[in-house]
Amino acid sequence: MTPLIGNQARFDAVARAFDRGIVPQTLLLSGPLGVGKSTFVTRYAQLLLCPQIERDAQLPRGCGRCRVCHQIEIGTFPDFRLFRPIISATEQTVAPETLDSSVFTVDQAREFIEEGSRKPLVGPRKVMVVSQFDRANESAQNAMLKTLEEPSAGIHLVLTTENARSLRATILSRCWHLQFAPAADGEIEEWLRGEFSDASPSDLQSAVRAAHGRPGLAKRELQRLQNAAEGEISRFERASAILARIERALPVGAFGLTETALLCAKEWWEQDSEGADSKKLGAKGNRAALARFLDELMIAERARLSQDLSRGAKSAFALEEMRKTRHYILRNANANLALDVMFSRLIASENAASRARREPKPSVSR
Repeated sequence: MTPLIGNQARFDAVARAFDRGIVPQTLLLSGPLGVGKSTFVTRYAQLLLCPQIERDAQLPRGCGRCRVCHQIEIGTFPDFRLFRPIISATEQTVAPETLDSSVFTVDQAREFIEEGSRKPLVGPRKVMVVSQFDRANESAQNAMLKTLEEPSAGIHLVLTTENARSLRATILSRCWHLQFAPAADGEIEEWLRGEFSDASPSDLQSAVRAAHGRPGLAKRELQRLQNAAEGEISRFERASAILARIERALPVGAFGLTETALLCAKEWWEQDSEGADSKKLGAKGNRAALARFLDELMIAERARLSQDLSRGAKSAFALEEMRKTRHYILRNANANLALDVMFSRLIASENAASRARREPKPSVSR
């Protein structure tokens, strides 16, 4: 059974409530991609649906071995339904989690409502999950309000989101809300060492740094490093190298940095897009790839700040530029131009700081 790295206390709180006969009918899980929400959903569904409940440290849990637990794990149990956003209203293919512009439509909301009106097929309960509920448009959220407020008997709903602030207050008020925070690096490294006994210490440390507190991404990065060609470095190291280039680049260096960014974004997207057809994703896929590249760049910049607090003002400026560029790209700005502008501004900021350090300080006359 996959452990809940960094989030065991949250699951224990739910298990204690279950033990007292208090089961929330609508549960909201919020936190960054890869922080453990999907693992929590699986464990929660097993807790509610397993016919052979066991106890661990005096708390109940699904056994993790029976047919029901196995079917929940692979997503085939009839009383466990998962609804995920699609690429667009015209392209009904389920979207990869990394596609920022995916949508959860009114038609999907109606399917969810209809499923919620049906009684469980096997046992006394049914668990229905909407992944990345922040992708639901206003009409879809409105359509689901009544179902979220008053689920039918035996129906338990779970919503997951990367950004709870994007949900309507009327949705939030109907949910028991659990917020997931990044896990400690030491806890992630210990877990990975147990899962990958043959991993080198350097690969373990690289995977942990690249994940920035997200166990799922740490595991993905370690798997990639173990299968990588000799000499290939981690995403974190590549992002850090790009930031180092900014410090010593001339203004024209922005164009070369943009070219590097586009290559990294394309490569990383192909690794993360869950085999999605790039033709179906079209320009949405390109924008999502660049958004996720900028996420990696911001992780590397925050790491630099944590190691050198004197970078405070420079890091704050850099992070704001990256955040704005990510926002513009996802809203159909010309990606190449947006990156050119961002890198030019970052280079200019570094050059100005360098000149300020070299210029002699004026003497103070008495």
